[in-house]
Amino acid sequence: MTPGDIPQFYLGVRGAEALSREAWEQNFQSAQFRAFANLLPDGLMIVDPDEVVVFLNTAAERSARLASPFESQALSTFLRFSDFDMDDFLASAERGHAQGLVRAKISGKVYQASRRVLVVAGSASGFTVYFLRDPENQDRAKRGMTGRSISAGDQKESARLLFPDGLKTQIDQAVRAYARNFRILLLGESGVGKTAIARHIHLTGGERGRPFVHVNCGSIPETLFESEMFGYERGAFTGALQAGKRGYIESAAGGTLFLDEIGEIPLSSQPKLLKFLEDGTIQPVGSSVSKKIDTRVITATNRDLTEMTRQGGFRKDLLYRLSTFPVEIPLLRNRPDKAEILDMMLERASQERGAPLRLSASCRAILMRHPFPGNLREMKSVVDYIDIVAADVASPEHLPPSFSRVQNAAAELLPTAATPQTAMPEIEPAGRTLKDMARAFEERIINEALDRLGSKRAAAKELGVDIATIVRKTNRPSD
Repeated sequence: MTPGDIPQFYLGVRGAEALSREAWEQNFQSAQFRAFANLLPDGLMIVDPDEVVVFLNTAAERSARLASPFESQALSTFLRFSDFDMDDFLASAERGHAQGLVRAKISGKVYQASRRVLVVAGSASGFTVYFLRDPENQDRAKRGMTGRSISAGDQKESARLLFPDGLKTQIDQAVRAYARNFRILLLGESGVGKTAIARHIHLTGGERGRPFVHVNCGSIPETLFESEMFGYERGAFTGALQAGKRGYIESAAGGTLFLDEIGEIPLSSQPKLLKFLEDGTIQPVGSSVSKKIDTRVITATNRDLTEMTRQGGFRKDLLYRLSTFPVEIPLLRNRPDKAEILDMMLERASQERGAPLRLSASCRAILMRHPFPGNLREMKSVVDYIDIVAADVASPEHLPPSFSRVQNAAAELLPTAATPQTAMPEIEPAGRTLKDMARAFEERIINEALDRLGSKRAAAKELGVDIATIVRKTNRPSD
């Protein structure tokens, strides 16, 4: 029998009469105890009162990636050469906590750790037993299999994402690029689903159990950006934690670092991030030693990074490092699967409320005409509102109050019998060709959008053309 063949079970240490140190050591060295402990699928480590490792079972040795046996070695030596990063857990244990998390330095895997002290008779100290439970063992037991896979919950959530054909092709290519450790740059307005797509790539392109660290770069104050991203050593600055702090990059070791809103990264911090992308090393604040971190990087932004590089707000070499494989995510109003996305959200709401939630024909028509400037985030907010106020079938009166204001504003712009179509710009036809009048009308529409929105890029998005078209038409010489 191998550890992977053992069904899931619980192992506990019952309270017992304190034994002498010699009696505990005899138990730990017995063939029966070692045979049993080495069959456990999770790590077991025992440390004596002198902080010396006296036993490691097979699972712990394998997970620690030890090149040689470490029994009878000091715990500090074991921690220096093993793959276990137990600093945070041991610091928590000193404060009286018996449970916590231990992260693997190379793979980034997270173990559920627990600690128990076996008291030595006649002494205030004892042997410390550490259990390091691998969550994958529990999942394998539940699935009745020994192979690794994405959890059922993750698979279900990832499978519920809908992509039109063009976007699906890009995302499938991004998954292949991610698997080869290329960097993915997700481009799109706020609310188009960049975070969900990043998680999908993370889950689809690698093994389960790896960390996914989502960092919103815009939410970190500029003065704290480096310490939060790269971590810091104890005493690095006034107010620093006594034990130091692991940064976001190190927390993503073995998994995915998702840098959201990268256009907000302070210019002063960009060279240090560039160095990490070039050689995979970081240097925590206050440290003279660099660390090698193995993590894959996905980034996202709703800003025009190319324009930012022209204006000096973003380093061109950093942009090149981040955008190995860019993915342009379309606006919700431009997606051909808008109706399918709405139906998926309604289905999810129906499952959560335990009763069907449907839309009347008129309500669905209003939602299908709505431009949804907030994209998927706005659509979900609308569905959540309907879920609260409607019973089984939602009608137009169940839409948020903002929809009434939008409909009323649209009605005011529609021509009526009493008010002819005066919204159309008047063009003086006398002495002008059709081409001249079309050009004048086009210029007036573009200028009106520029005056109202204040940006050529925003005007291009509203008018449904690329920015090059706006630039060309506003810069063309007059006849």
